[in-house]
Amino acid sequence: MKRLNDKIAIVTGSSSGIGKAIALRFAEEGATVVAAARRFYKCEETVAQIQDAGGIAMAVQTDIADESQVEQLIAETVRRYQRLDILVNNAGI
Repeated sequence: MKRLNDKIAIVTGSSSGIGKAIALRFAEEGATVVAAARRFYKCEETVAQIQDAGGIAMAVQTDIADESQVEQLIAETVRRYQRLDILVNNAGI
């Protein structure tokens, strides 16, 4: 059994580096991943890798320095998946 089966996880800064690695690993462990970062096209690349491996993910462009965008990220995640189980605040500003 995968350790994160049926968990919903947001990973900020998941367009590259450590955040991307976390997002990919969470997906391997069964989590549904919401990839969030300023560079949307890079988030889409992370999502494509997760989906190509059989995982579930979506990308949300988010600048964590903008509180309204963070609120939208949470709202969109909960609207789509009905909850949020894990939040990784990886993005730096």
